[in-house]
Amino acid sequence: MPRKSIARGKNLGIRYEERINKLLKNRELQLESTDSAGASDAPDGFFWFKGSRFPIEIKRQNADFAQVELNWDDKTGFIFSDKSKNLFFSKFFRDNTNFLERINRTWSEKPRKFTHQKLTQYDRNWDLDHFVDIKEPIDVSFIESFYNLKEPPVHYIQIENRGFFYLGYDIAELGVPRINGKPYLRARVKTRSASNNKWGFLVAIKMPGINPSDYDIEEKKDRIFPFTKGNHIDNPQRSLKNFF
Repeated sequence: MPRKSIARGKNLGIRYEERINKLLKNRELQLESTDSAGASDAPDGFFWFKGSRFPIEIKRQNADFAQVELNWDDKTGFIFSDKSKNLFFSKFFRDNTNFLERINRTWSEKPRKFTHQKLTQYDRNWDLDHFVDIKEPIDVSFIESFYNLKEPPVHYIQIENRGFFYLGYDIAELGVPRINGKPYLRARVKTRSASNNKWGFLVAIKMPGINPSDYDIEEKKDRIFPFTKGNHIDNPQRSLKNFF
């Protein structure tokens, strides 16, 4: 039976990034020249506070926190693809989890995606039916380490409808709460285009169950804006050297 494919065009996550960055510009917390990261691995945005610039992660509610492509090796089974957009993701997963070993214990059959050059809808549906989701709980500190070890390190996150949090350490001393939730790793088969018969095997970090923050860049539901009023941008050229 046909499955729903991924929507094309600028996705809602990128639009949300652009919205948050616009709000930061309007409050004189971001340079007008700053762009949203889009599909790249650059920080989703930056904010200035007391003359220093800090990277920020921006997420829609229920979005993946990271996503890694899986490939296939006839000798070892599933492997993290060397064609993933961000090889840091793959290295972090390999160094900090045994999830790949569990995937290969659970998904013991060879996927149809890697058996033929000419793939049919039957092959895609066979993989979708035979490789059921695998989930494994992780600690919130796993997500914090993931972002803190990026370059540049990310210590803050804005999540749609949940608000603004710090990751690992409140380095700007904003007084906002630490990220919370019930994170887990998820391995699954994902249809990219039903009409073009394209699909892939992925590992992602998911985190439902986030209790809302009292702080929110969007100020939804009477939440507090995380920053004091005023222009915090001071001598941009000097401060930029601290981040590149």
